[in-house]
Amino acid sequence: MKKNLRYLIIMLAVLVVLGGGAALLLLTQPTEAEEDSSSTSSTTTETVIDREDSEIASIQVDNPSASFQILPLEQEASQEEDSQESVQFTIDGYQDYDLDTSEVTGAATTVAAITASKNLGEQEDLEQFGLSGEAATQVTVRYTDGTTDEFTVGNEAGESSGRYLLKDGVVYISSSFSGALLGTPLDFIQTEVYSVDDLVEEVTDEEGNTTENTLSDVLYHVELSGTNLEEPIVIEYDETKISTYLITQPVIAESGSNQFTEMLSALKSLTADSVAAVGRTQENLEEYGLAEPYAQIVFNMNGEDHTLAVSAKNSDGNRYLIADDKDMIYVVSADTVTSWADADLMSLRMSYVWLPNIKDVSVMTLTVEGDMVYRFDVEQVLNEEESTEDSPSYDLVVTNAGGESVEYENYQDLYQAVLSLAVLSADQSDYDQDAPVLEVTYEYFDGSDPDTIVYCTVADQTERYAALLNSQYNGLVRRSEVAKVLTYAEQVNQNQAIQ
Repeated sequence: MKKNLRYLIIMLAVLVVLGGGAALLLLTQPTEAEEDSSSTSSTTTETVIDREDSEIASIQVDNPSASFQILPLEQEASQEEDSQESVQFTIDGYQDYDLDTSEVTGAATTVAAITASKNLGEQEDLEQFGLSGEAATQVTVRYTDGTTDEFTVGNEAGESSGRYLLKDGVVYISSSFSGALLGTPLDFIQTEVYSVDDLVEEVTDEEGNTTENTLSDVLYHVELSGTNLEEPIVIEYDETKISTYLITQPVIAESGSNQFTEMLSALKSLTADSVAAVGRTQENLEEYGLAEPYAQIVFNMNGEDHTLAVSAKNSDGNRYLIADDKDMIYVVSADTVTSWADADLMSLRMSYVWLPNIKDVSVMTLTVEGDMVYRFDVEQVLNEEESTEDSPSYDLVVTNAGGESVEYENYQDLYQAVLSLAVLSADQSDYDQDAPVLEVTYEYFDGSDPDTIVYCTVADQTERYAALLNSQYNGLVRRSEVAKVLTYAEQVNQNQAIQ
């Protein structure tokens, strides 16, 4: 018999004899889950303080950053005798501010039920744990029965999670004490500054059912000012304009630029990063650069009025902010307010001098250097195929001053060239209004007042003309672009396509 086979037979015989004992040993071995459970259960916690929230009369906190007292809020008596409502807490002296009561309550209730994961016993050198000196936080809890609990909170424990805590001469490690109590009352103030409600309309169908539709947000009025602007900028909502927004100060121009769109979106709501101070005192305003704000905006969105003001950027690149009648000074990220705080006239206006809709203009007149006149009369001819009973559609038929027909496509190209004279700068300049190079007048089908744009020479400017809209300065445009329009006007007057 081979050696290996003989060895196998002997082992089988041993197992037969010892089979019952082996089975017993296997059955009595702890499973992996049981080992883990046994290991977990060996970790015990020790109760340091065990009281009810309803027993707390006050909590005095003195930490390196602040000293404050937490008090239970007065609860209205419940109509049901057996009703047990949870106690809520506030911070003394801060009741009139937007405290997050749930956060204050959550932090306060931790002092009534403190447990420790480790008991380090009495220690001679408390400073090494942060339990003495300036780094220590002292907490005194007074109860409704007249008793008190006092303890000290120190550094974060190095060997495990939690902080060192000193109670009745014994040092513990505890993670049940809220770290929020190591800050200041300002940390408990809500940072949502405001939020504008959606603009809605109610629609009733033929069967009398009413539904509510959400509309696009509307800025009905905007006024920007501050030390960053030479003059205030005022913008009004105007449905008659192509952009639906009209700048009325310091110039007349359509808004609706990308910057304006970003500003509209940013103004819908605002949440600060933190609260810097409470009390809008003159001292605080001066300290945080808000006595003379860097930028201020007064606006009405969806029927709600709001006023915001910000400081210049601080050393961290953030800004301080005040809002409406809130008696607080907030800290906001510069990015959240840059769309309006850093806006200027050129970024908010459309770059064109004026944008009348071609379908609204009955006559466009171009007067060159005061004597050469190009007049284009427009007639509306009803297009019966494209018109409906509620919405008529018109074709535009154009003639020049001599009554000769001008193809609409040629007129449209000239009209677009006139509109496209872009404003490059709104800087004030010394111009000669009495000797215009070009005057453009628009008359309207609805009989409203005509609009006139005049382009004048500018002193010491060889590449720019000044543009005036209805006698009010509007900005500077390129001379070369005006020269092109003069050439185009002659070509289209002869019913030629623009070359």
